[in-house]
Amino acid sequence: MVDPSDFSEDSEPQEKKAGGSRIIGRVLPVAVRLWLRSQVEQVEQLSIELAGRDRQILSGYLPGVSVSAAQAMYKGIHITQVQLSAEDIRINIGQVVRGKPLRLLKSFPVQGSTLLSADDLNASLGSPMLAEGLNSFWRLLIHYPEIAEVIRVQYGSLPLQAEVTLSRPKVRLCDGCLGLSFYPMTPMKIAEQPVILGTALSVVSGHILQLNSARWLNHLDELTQDAAGIPVEALEGFQWDLGKETELSELALQASQLLCSGKIMVMP
Repeated sequence: MVDPSDFSEDSEPQEKKAGGSRIIGRVLPVAVRLWLRSQVEQVEQLSIELAGRDRQILSGYLPGVSVSAAQAMYKGIHITQVQLSAEDIRINIGQVVRGKPLRLLKSFPVQGSTLLSADDLNASLGSPMLAEGLNSFWRLLIHYPEIAEVIRVQYGSLPLQAEVTLSRPKVRLCDGCLGLSFYPMTPMKIAEQPVILGTALSVVSGHILQLNSARWLNHLDELTQDAAGIPVEALEGFQWDLGKETELSELALQASQLLCSGKIMVMP
């Protein structure tokens, strides 16, 4: 893999040639680079490594691609560093060599790791993707009567309707756990005080996040205090399915960053 520090946002990423292919060395790297840049709002450092020979490429088959990027933003998600690799990719090579944009012709798995700093995570909370994820998490919680009752006991009357969204979310990271603060809101009402939840997270079966040792907190600073907060037994072992297209192999929470490794399907 080429060192991503060799490139700035205005520089051209270096594509490592494989097998002496003219297509890889001239046409295909440009198409891949343009396609990658079309997928992100910004990227400061980018390197691409392509594998394959003319016979394979001319049939529309790309045996392998490796990508490394830093200081990128994807659909509003800020990312400090990401490293990805994929194999068995089918593309519209006939159109690419005639100057048309690259298109994927079939789904394929992408394996890699992503590093988000604590600042990245909070800067990303307003993104539609992450905001919808948080909203879905809260709606899933209040779908269960026993959990909705625990929330009512702790916080009193809160907007618990199906159309509820989360206002002013904040996240705090700690070694092995995460703290989340937000104000449930509907078009007619917003909570007067934030819901603040601290919890450890574990991965089950690759695509399920499980809450462990969940507790209500008075403020996010209590996340680092093991004895602080009120345990929430109703949330112990609560699971959130990310979808079978996702397969996480590692989710490491630290005070300054979140590291996620795994595999996800990319659709055409």
